[in-house]
Formats: sequence, C-alpha cells, structure tokens
Amino acid sequence: MEFEKLVTLALENLKENSVYQLLQSDMDFQQESNAEGCAEQSYIRLDLTEKQRQICNHLLDCRDSQNIDYSNCSYVAGLYDAFRIMAVLFPEKWDIEQVRQALCKN
Repeated sequence: MEFEKLVTLALENLKENSVYQLLQSDMDFQQESNAEGCAEQSYIRLDLTEKQRQICNHLLDCRDSQNIDYSNCSYVAGLYDAFRIMAVLFPEKWDIEQVRQALCKN
C-alpha cells in the first residue's frame, strides 16, 4: 500500500508539471479558461438565495471532483498505454503485467 501511495504521488507531481506546460500553449484551453472566468463572474453577480447558491456550489464542486478523478485516471491510462506500446516494440525489456500492477489500483 505504501508503494502505491508513493507511485500515486509521483504521478500526480509529474502530471501537474506536464499538463501545466501543455495547457499554457494550448490556445483552445486558454479561450475556454477565459470563457469560464467570464461565466464565473456572471454567476457571482446572480441574485441567488443562500440556498440556491449552496446548491449550485455543491453541483460545481461535484463536477470539479469528478473531472479531477477522470483526469487522473486518463493520465494513468495514457501511461499504461505507452508502456503497452513499449512492450510490443521491446518485449524483452518490458514486463507489462508488472507495469499494470504498479499503475492500477486494485
């Protein structure tokens, strides 16, 4: 279990650095990010009751959490696929089952 935590932390650190660099130069993402900022400002200016705002915030928090989980799983899946490709290209050097066990939570 400790090894799994270390691998997870290492992957999260690598992912944050790699993804951040890619997103900085992705013009579509930058435009979407700007649009999201404008939408958030419009949301803040809405005249909602406290209960309505709590419901909306809870929905947004749930979506954010789900998107983060999806992103993390996608990143691990991409790594796993890369190792699978390497196992096909260099079968004598890659034990794909060992890679799968290291990357996948059981």
